[in-house]
Amino acid sequence: MMHRFVVFSIAAGSLLAQGPGRHMSAPAEGDFAMVRAEFGISRKLVTGAPYSAQAVTLFTQALANGDHIQRTTTASIARDSQGRTRTDRALATVGALASSRGQARAIVIHDPVAGMSYALDPESHTARSTPIPAGRAGSESRENARASRWQAAAKTEDLGTQVVQGVSAQGKRVTRAIPAGEEGNEKEIDIVSETWYSPDLQVVVMSKNSDPRFGESVYQLNSISRTEPDPALFAVPSDYAVSAGRPMPRRGPAAQ
Repeated sequence: MMHRFVVFSIAAGSLLAQGPGRHMSAPAEGDFAMVRAEFGISRKLVTGAPYSAQAVTLFTQALANGDHIQRTTTASIARDSQGRTRTDRALATVGALASSRGQARAIVIHDPVAGMSYALDPESHTARSTPIPAGRAGSESRENARASRWQAAAKTEDLGTQVVQGVSAQGKRVTRAIPAGEEGNEKEIDIVSETWYSPDLQVVVMSKNSDPRFGESVYQLNSISRTEPDPALFAVPSDYAVSAGRPMPRRGPAAQ
């Protein structure tokens, strides 16, 4: 279970570092809701825009008795000028899935230059290497079509431009309504997602998501630095034992 959770956290952290892709229609349930990726998989390689920051996600769930449950996850993220990314996420605060070993961490290095991703375990000084699969022609257009269908059922508002954590960001609010009876609900349910995207960094610097079925989450990048990160962050330490992991599944048309 811990291994699967670390893999999930690595995927989520990698996506946060990569930047925006496709919005998820609704957050996942339970503890995974607060470590889910804010956006879907993005194939876009961002170069020439290095940065590092602290990513904080606060998840709040309202209980039927009026009580509230709050959970916070934090991650250190970095991207260099070549488009390599690193995410170092603390796992110890993740509810029932927290590690009994204390402040467990999930670290991923995503290196599109070498075509590899590495999942690091600081406690055992081991790493798993995974080849990054090349995209298949046509998959991006299908993703765009799915996103367009989702957007067609949603209301989008332009929130203009404002400075968030020292960078200029463009705001957007998307509201999707689930009609009464569609999921057994007596009344219409509004799912609201607000995002602030930095064109310079090509990342979302803040987002707020509200879904009455699951709760609310606020994601924000803090302490943003635009300087080139230390190159050592994007290399597996020399004292780590590296083993091969399962290849990432290719996204594209099903085999005929």
